[in-house]
Amino acid sequence: MTTRRTLLAAGVAGATLFATRTAWAAYPERPIRFIVPFPPGGPADGIGRLIATHLAERLGQPFVVDNRPGAGTLIGADFVAKSKPDGYTLLLGTSSMNMLLLRKQGSPIDARKDFVPVSTVAETIYGFYTNPSAPFKTVPELIAYAKANPGKVTCGNTGTGTTPHLIVEAFNTAAGVKLLSVPYKGGAPMAVGLMGGETMMSCDTVGNTNPLVRDGKINIIATTGTTRAAAFPNTPTVAETIPGFVALGMTGIFAPAGTPKDVIDHLNAAMVDVVKKQEVKDKFGALSMNARSTSAAEYHRLVVEEIEKWGKVMREANVVIE
Repeated sequence: MTTRRTLLAAGVAGATLFATRTAWAAYPERPIRFIVPFPPGGPADGIGRLIATHLAERLGQPFVVDNRPGAGTLIGADFVAKSKPDGYTLLLGTSSMNMLLLRKQGSPIDARKDFVPVSTVAETIYGFYTNPSAPFKTVPELIAYAKANPGKVTCGNTGTGTTPHLIVEAFNTAAGVKLLSVPYKGGAPMAVGLMGGETMMSCDTVGNTNPLVRDGKINIIATTGTTRAAAFPNTPTVAETIPGFVALGMTGIFAPAGTPKDVIDHLNAAMVDVVKKQEVKDKFGALSMNARSTSAAEYHRLVVEEIEKWGKVMREANVVIE
């Protein structure tokens, strides 16, 4: 009797597992909501729409881009964290989101626990931009002016605790200055504020503002990569003035925690195929980004490393996200 019951239980368990695998094998069977926690028109929105288009082609179902900006990406991230973990609600995540989810005072979500990384999408570098009327044209001039005029240099960013903000805080420490943070709700309104003279300078990803630089509406005085940006070969890196100063960002896809591994693996395989496409590489290159895919496990490791690195910057600068 015991043997019979054991065999029966094993048979039921096996049938259940087979049914589950069969169900997920058909994924996706309906449109997928793709949350972009930034406003339309910015660089992150452009990345999201590019990836959504190619993933839809690869997986055979529409990817519906849903912009949910605010609170430095927390509104969109919180929505996804609380969504059903079935693979039909995904998030375009950034380095900024990773730190915010960890450091926001009272935040109920944590990038390391409440999401499953799917794959990276691209690696970005950042630039220091200035209004043409700013009294400094180079990083050495910026440092000299900021030291001579403490509290006078206003610097726009895409939200308190976001990567551009933290890059500037790291720069403050490395250069021995204090640039005043002016948070915006995304790259597009920040660029408008810079052009209008609301701020003297800003920190943003290299790419989205390239046309504004070419048209002379704003200037770029430095980039944050290990080497000079291909789009601006005559613009020095910050590291040429402050050795070792490098800041890169990651953009990738996340799913709610608890999403079945079969679904994550299916999405990861699709993302790897998309990033291999020359068209995608070319479009990312035009934005001064490097297309990059990873395994889900590798992306998780990178997220943890980022949080540790930038979390240290936040603690040292006493950055508090209300």
